[in-house]
Amino acid sequence: MSSHAGRNDPCGCGSGQKYEDCCGAPKDKVTNMRVKDLNVFELTPGLADALSASLDAAYLEYFTADCSGTSTSEAERRIASMPEEKRYLTRVLDSLDSAFADFDTEIAMLDLPHMQKRKPEAIKHYLEFRLRQFRMLLDEVEDYVEERFPATGGHS
Repeated sequence: MSSHAGRNDPCGCGSGQKYEDCCGAPKDKVTNMRVKDLNVFELTPGLADALSASLDAAYLEYFTADCSGTSTSEAERRIASMPEEKRYLTRVLDSLDSAFADFDTEIAMLDLPHMQKRKPEAIKHYLEFRLRQFRMLLDEVEDYVEERFPATGGHS
């Protein structure tokens, strides 16, 4: 019996999704992980609902229009006029600062064997999921920077 999951087999991470739509998805196929995708992880119950509730209405208006195929221009205008401290990306960056301000792998490893509610396997899958999200965000920011601020070939 092969240890490799087939594309239609359930993913071994426990998400309940098919392998091809989860961990087996090619990098270029994974184009979006919205809040609803967090529901497969039970580490923080209610996280998806809390995030949706905390988003400015302009973002929700944008997603509604985008999903229904109607114009997103009014929502984009409202998002553009939003102060930076109210922006979603500001919240993400501030959260990263807070989460990693005192990051220490050695201390985290001291905790790992003693975790009761969050089992090591679940923590691993959760971190892999967050890493995929982080890579997607980094790829988008890199594309934006390369498009808007092309390298000039000189020294900076």
